[in-house]
Amino acid sequence: MNGLLFFPGLHPGLAGDLPAGVRLLDPGLGEADEARLRPDALPLRAEELHGCLRECDRLRRETKDPKDLALLAGYGAGHFFADTSFAAREEIEDHLHPERVAARRLRAAQLSLCLAYRIEESLLELVDAGECDARFAVAMAESLGLTEDDADEELIAALAATHVPAQAALAEEFRPPWRQLLPPFWAIAPEGAGLFIADPEIADSLLDAGLPFAPLGADALATLFPEGAPETPLLAATLPGWRLRGNTRPDPEAPWLDAPRTIVIPKP
Repeated sequence: MNGLLFFPGLHPGLAGDLPAGVRLLDPGLGEADEARLRPDALPLRAEELHGCLRECDRLRRETKDPKDLALLAGYGAGHFFADTSFAAREEIEDHLHPERVAARRLRAAQLSLCLAYRIEESLLELVDAGECDARFAVAMAESLGLTEDDADEELIAALAATHVPAQAALAEEFRPPWRQLLPPFWAIAPEGAGLFIADPEIADSLLDAGLPFAPLGADALATLFPEGAPETPLLAATLPGWRLRGNTRPDPEAPWLDAPRTIVIPKP
């Protein structure tokens, strides 16, 4: 067991206060520290990775609307080079050399996570700079069912009633969906590492799906949280990634999702 990794967030600015021992997965972009786990076998090292992400970085620097960042995060359904000449050349090479497929998928997974990290970074920058307040308010109003004709006071009251910090609310609304992030996260996370999911909405969706979560016993808590378990009651299950994602059968395009991992969620 390689401990627990926070999911779905990647950037520490959006993770909040994590239980002792729960770390963030670093796909190759974060600063090295004890709070982040960077896998040893990442296929793309710093120079090559930054070269791949150069165009993405240019686009995100020019983007000031969180809705546009969300679209950028979903580009190619999580595959940065999808529908490009690069992807076509890669596909031809894959047919000629099947052993390349696993390596190509791993590179694509790392790029997807790095892109998601960049999007989270940009969302935080927009909040800090105060550049997206109006756009964010409009987008959140749409999510709450309010229209342009509603009074400003009603919008302000509705937003205040959510009791959600700006950073967390922005991430919830505009970062890549967790089901989109799960396959690359599963591919990059070290073997045996579990997932700690603090988001109650994700937890509710997993329980509603009938997944076999059960309370953690004292021995399991001590193993998962050697520095002391959180006060919040927790549930856990050991599942393959395709089941966690809501699929009814293994995905032949993502065979790494067959590996089981321990998933820990808050008890409702």
